[in-house]
Amino acid sequence: MSNVLRYFLQVAQSGSIRIAAEKLNVAPSAISRQIHNLEEELGLPMFERNARGVSLTEAGELYVRHARTVFLDRERVRLEIDDLKGLRRGHIRITTIDGIVAGPLSHATSSFRKLHPGVTISLRSTGTEMVTKAVREGEADVGIAYQPTPVEGINIILRLLDPLLLVVSPEHHLASRSSIDIREALDYPLALPESTFGIRKLINAACHAERIAFTPSLETNSIEALRGFALSGAGVTMLHGMSISREVEIGLLKGIPFRQPILQQAWIEISTQKGRQLPTIIERFTEHLRTSFGKMPIRGRQRLASVSTPKPALEEKSAARKPHARNGRR
Repeated sequence: MSNVLRYFLQVAQSGSIRIAAEKLNVAPSAISRQIHNLEEELGLPMFERNARGVSLTEAGELYVRHARTVFLDRERVRLEIDDLKGLRRGHIRITTIDGIVAGPLSHATSSFRKLHPGVTISLRSTGTEMVTKAVREGEADVGIAYQPTPVEGINIILRLLDPLLLVVSPEHHLASRSSIDIREALDYPLALPESTFGIRKLINAACHAERIAFTPSLETNSIEALRGFALSGAGVTMLHGMSISREVEIGLLKGIPFRQPILQQAWIEISTQKGRQLPTIIERFTEHLRTSFGKMPIRGRQRLASVSTPKPALEEKSAARKPHARNGRR
């Protein structure tokens, strides 16, 4: 890839010529010169300069899509050539929700590298919104999200049914319940993930449909902290089945299904960038994920099911009800 595209992409990502120069280990003047030449060639400014750095202009937004396509195509061709040589090399960038990293995804990546030891993997965990953004903008080859909002530029290759559960310690007096209404669950101290997480968006949608207002006792971007909150007996949390599969297997936590259909019809989605021709090694990895997740044990948690299209969410009830206000909820 030419220096101008490499410099342009780094400045667009960093929002600063100085920071881009530090990351690329080149002089800021070299980057400024290349961008100036690009703007002269195209006849429009690519960036707006401001006190905090630079931001993309409308023309820059168009050009960054071109630059990302060139970058990804170059990586695909390089990997395909490696594959033809029989080197079985390659690099896979995964951006995923935090909850499945320690269990299902770690098993899948480990078993894949046993088959392809020359492959390297980078893995970043974050909230669902950032997973979708990373895939759409070409910063991740594979994204794994929970109940993401549909957006343009995403190709969903697999959906796995994974309902939301009320998570409690085995000693909690709700632990013996076979199902629960979300209204009853909100009577207890509650830990929830931040608003960028698909789990939180799903909970918000369910509470909106039921006309319930709430305030969590603990809000965090750490799934481990949510599991710990329930494990300590301090209160309850709400997580999908795959994120507590290990703890349920060994009896540390209990997952209780909700009665609300909207919480039963929730999905983990594995996606790639729409329109991108994937390198062979990434195609093999996505197939490996499909197989690995499909073979996961189901004991102690909700069964996973592969589907081609999502089920519609529960419509809001037309009958007006007064909002409930429990546990400090407004």
